[in-house]
This record gives sequence, structure tokens and C-alpha cells, in this order.
Amino acid sequence: MGNIHDIFNLTISKDSMTVSMDKKGEFELQIFDEDTVQNFLDDHKIVYGIDETVVKQLTEASYDMNVFPVVIAKGLPPTHGKNGEIHFIDGHNNVISHEEKQNFRDVYKIPSKKNGEKIAYITKPTLGEVGFNVYGKEVRQIKGKHVKVKAGKHVEFVESDATYYARADGQLSVNDKFIHVYPTYEVAGDLSLKTGNIDFVGSITIRGSVPAGYTVKAAGDIHIHGLVEAAYIEAGGSIYISEGIAGLKKGKVIAGQDVKVGYINQATVEAGQDLIVQNSIIHSHCVAQQNITCQNGNIIGGIYSAGKLITAKDIGNKMYTKTELSLGVNSKLREKEKALHKQKKDLLSNKNKLQQLGDSLKLKEKTSSGISSKERIILLKQRRAMEQTEAQLEEIENELSELQVSIGNLEEMKLLVKGIMYPNVDVSFGKYKKSITKEYKFTQVYMDDHEITIQSL
Repeated sequence: MGNIHDIFNLTISKDSMTVSMDKKGEFELQIFDEDTVQNFLDDHKIVYGIDETVVKQLTEASYDMNVFPVVIAKGLPPTHGKNGEIHFIDGHNNVISHEEKQNFRDVYKIPSKKNGEKIAYITKPTLGEVGFNVYGKEVRQIKGKHVKVKAGKHVEFVESDATYYARADGQLSVNDKFIHVYPTYEVAGDLSLKTGNIDFVGSITIRGSVPAGYTVKAAGDIHIHGLVEAAYIEAGGSIYISEGIAGLKKGKVIAGQDVKVGYINQATVEAGQDLIVQNSIIHSHCVAQQNITCQNGNIIGGIYSAGKLITAKDIGNKMYTKTELSLGVNSKLREKEKALHKQKKDLLSNKNKLQQLGDSLKLKEKTSSGISSKERIILLKQRRAMEQTEAQLEEIENELSELQVSIGNLEEMKLLVKGIMYPNVDVSFGKYKKSITKEYKFTQVYMDDHEITIQSL
């Protein structure tokens, strides 16, 4: 048997993870026992990952010398650990899907979270496992890295469930280092097609104006530093508009609490508490559950309802423009109530007619002659019509029961006019109404012993 060192050489990869065995030249077929092959590898200090199949082939008479070079040993590569990952519950992008778009002004959505809501959770990194090279030495693995994103403003990270929680209602903001929840969303200038409509879980500040056709909704407050045109503004809290509302008969502003504004012109405004106007209100429809106050201006034209107090410099004008003031009653809901009562009356009349028709046909059905096939069809239609009418009546009754037409307490209500109250002004306290037919100066109007009383301030 020849010397195995003279016949073969070994090539070890730079990373010491692979050993290739190759013949040095042409020679006659020779057989080596396993000990000889093992000693050959030992001489090169190869102890790990030896391919026993290759070793055995060298001990057999039938092995093919043409298969060389052949890999005779392989190390075990380390299993590197996986990095920790952050998983957002509902995503945090601002792209609006086609299904979510309602009009072309719906450009993007504000990623928002409510107080206590889960934002994201993390999966911890894994350690991985060490490997071994062909010399039997450990090859260290790379351990997975921890998520480095920290809980920022109004966000808490809870270790027990590795979850980020919002600690305020607001806008979700995520970067490489922090997760924040900002209670206020800010627009630097006017609303435009670039910003689109806004619907936000916190408060909103708009440094410019809101043009016609746009919608702004907030669960908190809304601050608008410019003008509101024929737009829709709705807030769960208060609404502050530095300039005014030029509603063009289409603008609508609704607040759960106060509305404070420079002026109102041809708009609908509803305040859950007070409506405070720096200057005048003209040809508008306003409802305040508490007070309507024009601090330095007039109320001219339109319909106004308040639960406690209406205050203005002048009411109406020299042109005797029709102006309606209601205390203790939401005049808008009162009109709806009247319409519902009319619908109810018409439906009851219709139901009575249907009842008579049905009774007549049922009576005839019991006679010997019976009813014709045509009359039978009429009876079926009558039953369906009765069911529909009864369903409509039930719906109207539900609406009527939910309407809160009355607001405030009549005894606490008052109209204060610091200047002139002109003719063609209607003043209502609940069901009591008085039409003004002459000018009154520096006047207060209130209820006294079930009568509307006008008295000087």
C-alpha cells in the first residue's frame, strides 16, 4: 500500500469550515483502510464533520479516482439569532384605500389611537446556536438584536406582555427610535388637496383657513386660526375660529361644548354649551344648549335657540329683517317635531282607510259568495300596506321620544339687548311667543307669571 500523503492532499477553506481532498497526480488504484484515512486527517488536525461515506469509499476496491476532488469534512455553521421585531396592531400608515375614500378630498387618514389601546407588541430576539469548524473549535453565533424603539410621549411599554399602549387619545407617530401619541394634530396652513379632509381622535389645530367643501372632525377640540367657508366642522369638545364663518348657506359647525368665533354669516352652528361670537351673526341658524352671546355685534335675520341666555347689541335691523329667537326650545328640532306629527297624522289616516278596506273584504269573504281572485289580491296588498304603515308609525314614535325639543328652564331664561331690538323680531319662551312691533332700547325680555315681559335694563 502506498503512502496516502504521497497520493492525496487536503485543501482547507479560509473559514476552516470545509476540507476538500484531491489526488496529487495519476496513480494506480489503491485501497486504504479507515485507520489510515483517519490518521491522514488527524495529521492535519481535522476532527469535526468528517464525511464517513467518503472515508468508507476509500476503503473499497470499486471507488472511482475520477470523482476527486471530494469534500471529506464540513464544519457546522452557527445558527445566528433572529432580531427582535415590532408588530403593529392596525398598522401605522396613512394611506386611504379605495373603499375608504368618500370623495376626492379624502387624501389620507391620520393614524390614531385611543387611551389604553394597544399600539404594537414585540417579539424578543433569539440567541441562536454556536457552530464548529473542521478543527472542532467553536464558531460563535451572532445573537439577535433587541428592538430599540422606545415608548415616547403618551405611550407606555408594558414588560409583562411586551406591548406598547397609548396613554392618551391622539395621533400615532412612529420613527426609528420612538413611538409617540400626540393629542393634537396640526396643519401648518390652509386645508387643501394636499392635506385633504381631517378626521382625528384627538384635537386639531389648523393655522390657516378651511375652504368650502372640506370636512374637519375631531373627538377633542378644533382650533382654526383663519376663516371657515362652506365646510363641515364637528368636534366632541369646543371649536375656536379666530376669524369667522362665511357659510354661504351650506357651512355647518357642531361642537359638543363651546363654539367661539369672530362672526357668523349664513351658516348653521350648534353648541353643546355656549356660542360666543365676537361680532355679529347674520342670516344663520344657531342652537346653543346654554347661551348665545354676541359680545360686540348684532343678530340679524335667521333662527336662534338657546337654553338660558341670548345677548347682543342689536336684534334685527332698520330693514326689519325677520329674526326669530327661541329660549327654552330648540327651534330646529321643534320644526322637525311638527313635521313628524304631520307624518304621523297622515299615516294614521291612511291606516284607518286600510283598516276599513280590510274589514270590508274580510266580511265579504265570510259570505256564501266569497271574494273574487282580484279581491283576494287586494286583501293581500292591504295586509302588506298595513304592516308597512305600522312599521313607519313605530319609527316615528321612536324619533319623537328621542327628540329633546325643550332645553333649559324657562324661569332662568332671558334675552338681553344692549342696543336696539327692531320690529319683526319674534321671541319665544317655550310655547309662549311674542312678535315685536316697535323698537325697544336697552331691553331685557323674560318670563313673568306665564307672560313674556319686556323691561328696560
